[in-house]
Amino acid sequence: MRKMLFTVVCAVMLLGSVTIGYADREDWRGGIRTRIQDAHERIDRGVDQGTLTRQEEKSLRRELNGILRKIDRMKDDGRLSPKERDIIHRDLERLNRHITREKRDNETRRRR
Repeated sequence: MRKMLFTVVCAVMLLGSVTIGYADREDWRGGIRTRIQDAHERIDRGVDQGTLTRQEEKSLRRELNGILRKIDRMKDDGRLSPKERDIIHRDLERLNRHITREKRDNETRRRR
């Protein structure tokens, strides 16, 4: 009985890890969607804290929207290839650098 239970548990764990690995590799949402959401939140926090001016916010949101449009164009065939995912990750890295630079440039929004 223990041997059978151990075998079932091992099989479930193996199947689960294979499924997670496959989903992360094939599904663009695994990493890209999370990074897009993080960028939105970082911009929102910068606005709330006053470290981003309205112009900086507008510029960063325009850049993020451009990345989203690029994803839509790339997904016309229904999926993102590994090369396309790499391009998107590179674009998101650049956006993150821009967000960081704008938040640290000592330009603050005037409080009303």
